[in-house]
Amino acid sequence: MERIIYKYMETEKKCRDYGTGNMLSQVEIHTIEAIGDNDGINITALALSKRKTKGAVSQMIYKLVEKGLVEKKVSKTSDAEVSLILTPMGKKAYDGHRKFHKQANDEVFITLREMSEESYQDLTGLLTVFEKFLDQRILAK
Repeated sequence: MERIIYKYMETEKKCRDYGTGNMLSQVEIHTIEAIGDNDGINITALALSKRKTKGAVSQMIYKLVEKGLVEKKVSKTSDAEVSLILTPMGKKAYDGHRKFHKQANDEVFITLREMSEESYQDLTGLLTVFEKFLDQRILAK
């Protein structure tokens, strides 16, 4: 399990081009995904959803604006608030990321569909226990 986690963490470090010519980190593309899923989200709500500080999210948004993927606009509800939206290039990266996940997930889902019901139940049981273990480690101080 630990070996798999480390390999997954390595994949998270890799930058990829999702069809825009920009090499994007996982943090960048997942920020784009969150904005694409919540058009007009503000920095505070984005920080809460990503469990990051507003400062960290602001820095990420600055990078994505510089790359031409995100645009900041004055909110329709408050002049003091900024809404985040994807530019056309940001939407292309968003769509490319969804396609990337669909291709990767297809391979996994084919394997899961071929499993016996008993093996599938064993696997989901193990993963549920492991997730609870990780939740406890995250919440422990």
